[in-house]
Amino acid sequence: MPPTVPRSRFARFFYMHVGSFVALLVYAIDLARAGQAAEGLRHALLVALVVETAYVTLAARRDELKYADYCLWTVFALGTLLVQAGVSPAVFLFQNYSSAIFFGTFSLMALVPLLLGRETFTYYYARRQTPRWQQNLPTFHSINRLMAAFWTLIFFTATLLAASAPHDWRFTALYPNLLIFVVGVPAPLWCTPLFLRFFPPALPQTVEALIMGMPFVFNSEAARDADARIQFCVSGADAGDYYLRIAKGKCESLEGRTPMPDLTVYTPDTVWVEMMHGRLDRARALEQGLYRVEGDLTMLAQMAKWFPPQNSVDLSVAKGTSRKSSLCREEVRSTERKRMDDGSSSPEPMRQDLRDAAR
Repeated sequence: MPPTVPRSRFARFFYMHVGSFVALLVYAIDLARAGQAAEGLRHALLVALVVETAYVTLAARRDELKYADYCLWTVFALGTLLVQAGVSPAVFLFQNYSSAIFFGTFSLMALVPLLLGRETFTYYYARRQTPRWQQNLPTFHSINRLMAAFWTLIFFTATLLAASAPHDWRFTALYPNLLIFVVGVPAPLWCTPLFLRFFPPALPQTVEALIMGMPFVFNSEAARDADARIQFCVSGADAGDYYLRIAKGKCESLEGRTPMPDLTVYTPDTVWVEMMHGRLDRARALEQGLYRVEGDLTMLAQMAKWFPPQNSVDLSVAKGTSRKSSLCREEVRSTERKRMDDGSSSPEPMRQDLRDAAR
């Protein structure tokens, strides 16, 4: 099930970036006011546990629980239990090393799922800021693991800083938070492009990702004056409707149908994947009727300039193209027969200008 994204921007921001940290802030203020006395520590932990429990209950109802919520609730609950029971080592640690305890907890939160091969804490944020079609790509998972490793280093460094001078507010609060907000938070802005530069992703294997990802290879200079809507009607196992909206040198991909497309492409999923990977010639596929187009045919020719071919796939795997072509052709014929049985008109024969446009 996809995550439930809060409707309002405020709710989304609150659950993603505030949440459990309210309880952490309440704990820090309460403990500072009590002068870190044992009785004040008990009160601070208990109040923080109540606040955190209330938030966790609310977040659970909204399907917004994240690893940090579980971790902080566990620390507050365990700390409350041990301190209320008068366990001396626990009282000593929370009185003197509270900051190190919390930063250390976040370090484990980032590291343990990474070592176990489980989803890291970064997935919660990535899924709420990344289109659904990108979330099944291998690159999405690789970048999440990279960011989890990066945050492990950030939190571990913050833990060492807090533990090195437990009574100096610069080491327990200022420096760790500067590290988090100045180095950690902006990291996706440079870390992700750097990763993609050194490890360029291969072309996707699904028709949805290929079409929805077309804006990433869009040549804005070639389409500076273009104003077009291109509809893709995909049949087959991965059937779906997608369209591109091109205007003012920008391209946007969307799911569904656009009311008045300038060009409509009807294609089986396998045919489009084979063409995008260079294993099937576009002009020949059009001539053989493997896919068909309707609308402004000149736009079909312009698409080669707007979306230049990508070379990130080894084109030597084009062996067996003729066999795949015959399989795709049979699939198209089957689809057209079904259309005719349903009362739809059969497509017109492909003309020479249509073949020229595909080239």
